Amino acid sequence: MGKLKSLNQTKVIRILKSNGFKKVKSGKHITFKKIQDGRVLTTWVPHHREVTIFVIQYIIKQTEKPGEEFES
Repeated sequence: MGKLKSLNQTKVIRILKSNGFKKVKSGKHITFKKIQDGRVLTTWVPHHREVTIFVIQYIIKQTEKPGEEFES
């Protein structure tokens, strides 16, 4: 895995949607959910232009997706 860096919010949302996540709620954050193997995976994306590395790492953990998908 290469080095992660901050990504544009729209790119993070595009990655989540391309992996089957659906937008379910928009409040302080945009919440996404996906049913996988009988489990519900939930994550969120903040309403910021740039999503920080810390948040991207959290999204990777919650979505169980390879980090390579979030490299720019």
